[in-house]
Amino acid sequence: MYCYLTIRSDEAYSKPVDTAELTRLLVSMPELRQTGPAAFEAALGMPWTSVMLAMAGPDGNYATSDTPPPSINVIELICSGTEDTSWHEALARRIAAALNWQAIEERENRHLWPTGELRA
Repeated sequence: MYCYLTIRSDEAYSKPVDTAELTRLLVSMPELRQTGPAAFEAALGMPWTSVMLAMAGPDGNYATSDTPPPSINVIELICSGTEDTSWHEALARRIAAALNWQAIEERENRHLWPTGELRA
């Protein structure tokens, strides 16, 4: 089982960020290491995490490839659902805060950043 943490500007994915700018931000985080042009993973010694950068449609669907788009509007953190997710949630909050975006745990319908419950 996996846990998915989604970082986005808003529900419509309407505010992309330059891919190079986002990559610089993520490279600067010691918890992560870059594994591809639009992919990261947790650094050695950190809890297992895969980080994917993509350009989603307004419905949130996206595809990934070896060649990243010029801009990104969604960051997906994929982590083990069997471990404590507090480390992953803290990382998602830091990334979202740096971009002034939202961080969401969709399975439980929770806002991680800014904090508070999502309303149905």
